[in-house]
Amino acid sequence: MKESSEADPPPSPTSFSSLPYDIILNCLARVSRFHYPTLSLVSKGFRSLIASRELYATRSRIGKTESFLYICLNLTKNQNPKYRWFTLPPVPNNQKLLPIRLFPYHLKSSTVISTGSEIYRIGGLLWGNRNKSVSVFDCRSNQSRRLPKMRLPRASAAAHVIDGKIYVIGGYKYNDSQNQGEVYDPKTQTWEPILLTTPLDLTTQVCRKVYDRHGMNICFVEIDNLLCQISVSDGKLNWRHPRGDDIGWARVKRLEQERFGNHLVYVEKSGGGRRVTVWWNSVVFHYRSREYETEIWCAEISFERHGLEELWGFVEWSKKVFTFNGCDSPTNFVMDSAIVTC
Repeated sequence: MKESSEADPPPSPTSFSSLPYDIILNCLARVSRFHYPTLSLVSKGFRSLIASRELYATRSRIGKTESFLYICLNLTKNQNPKYRWFTLPPVPNNQKLLPIRLFPYHLKSSTVISTGSEIYRIGGLLWGNRNKSVSVFDCRSNQSRRLPKMRLPRASAAAHVIDGKIYVIGGYKYNDSQNQGEVYDPKTQTWEPILLTTPLDLTTQVCRKVYDRHGMNICFVEIDNLLCQISVSDGKLNWRHPRGDDIGWARVKRLEQERFGNHLVYVEKSGGGRRVTVWWNSVVFHYRSREYETEIWCAEISFERHGLEELWGFVEWSKKVFTFNGCDSPTNFVMDSAIVTC
């Protein structure tokens, strides 16, 4: 047999999509969700896989879940607010707000709460009237859907998830015990009234709503098994124990030289550390183009307790996360937020 003088051509490389399904699933599960929108453009098969429950079950099984902050901003001072939802991925050195285009329409004074991979929007004000509507956004598939309406119209209600059910308290125009609260069961997709004869674990949510009505911006952060109140005033962070009225508010140490905005959003890191993000906006005028730009800034703060009377703060990062044309962003531009882990 005559030998070929030329070397055989190398075998053609194996395409990623030709690999066994389990291997593809395991590989994608190890990739940050930050890259999923781009990967979903590769093919219909990728798009279907990235939206599948199997992928997120695999992420959970191998310990690759991530906590994303979803935040709603009002970017106009007009009487008709322009609410837009964004997500802030936990990607080091790439903290940028990414717009969510398919999020359901957000109503003023609605209640936002997350459970699992879903964000619920409950009630709110429509043309100045309380509303019964409820919608849910699935952060895995980036799809939204309407849910059965509440029994009663509510706005600025408190909400909490207990044993998989969503308890909604207050927000009705009449303050009577029979109509004070109701509970939604996602399994049966039904609303049932609740009588507040037994205290529910709604302290954090109820307190947050009460303080917001008095113009204060407060987050509850658990630090070394101690639930602390964190507030921001005149650009400075303050803290106190929720039941420490006799102690009063004190400055968070190690941040005396920093000056922040007046919006706080609670953040929980997957590593167990409790943090807050502080938000502010600034207007920049460009002399060459004679145009204005509004910059949205964010800083993430972690905490460390030193005894019972001192709390130290540390700036983990601080940067500009979003820019848009114009200068009509209102002072109170942070409307709602939710933490989703999947």
